[in-house]
Amino acid sequence: MPDLFTPAPPSEPGEDRPLAHKLLWFFGLCLAGSGAVAITAYALRSLLFL
Repeated sequence: MPDLFTPAPPSEPGEDRPLAHKLLWFFGLCLAGSGAVAITAYALRSLLFL
């Protein structure tokens, strides 16, 4: 059976992304997760008041 995933080699020390790029991804994912929770919460709340 062939492997479904092939391991990626570790990145070279000079190939690391800048801190600003990492923080932008972190805050973007944080906002997207918070938005998904808020949408779900308001949808469930609206179902209670039907």
